[in-house]
Amino acid sequence: FGQSGPRVEDPDDDLNPYLGEVQKWNVWHKDNDLWYMVGKQDTSLFKKRDDAEMCRHLDACGGISASKAEDGMVVFRLPKMEVGLVVVCGCCGKDVGQNMFMDNENLEISFNTVPLNKTTFDVWPNKKCVRLLKKFPTSGRESETPTGHHYLALKLLENQVGADVRISHVFTI
Repeated sequence: FGQSGPRVEDPDDDLNPYLGEVQKWNVWHKDNDLWYMVGKQDTSLFKKRDDAEMCRHLDACGGISASKAEDGMVVFRLPKMEVGLVVVCGCCGKDVGQNMFMDNENLEISFNTVPLNKTTFDVWPNKKCVRLLKKFPTSGRESETPTGHHYLALKLLENQVGADVRISHVFTI
């Protein structure tokens, strides 16, 4: 419904500002059964029907992740935005944002090819998400969009120690 949100940019797309750089993060999803997150009443009504597949809940856990510097980066082409708010959420856990994105010295986060200053980030709107930008940059190279699109890139600088960097959502306004 509505306009599409951020999408992972094709590493070979001519508009990708990181064309030619390694972009090998892994897409993953949990293989939930048909009745995952379907209400009890719907389950009891439809469980024995031949057309039960129509009940499948479309919200399945998944995302994109990396653990090694050799995975390079992931680049998101962002949709047209009114405000310039950019938020990234991690998986899996209720409070992974601070450690995964803000305190992770092995992770570089860039907007329009310019590395962002992590001291400007904050945990928002919950503890698994981090607000990278509150509004559009108004000066400098990060405010420029030569291709007509804004881009967000996350790059592992060194191998992760402990948990992978796992992105479940990127959202913008």
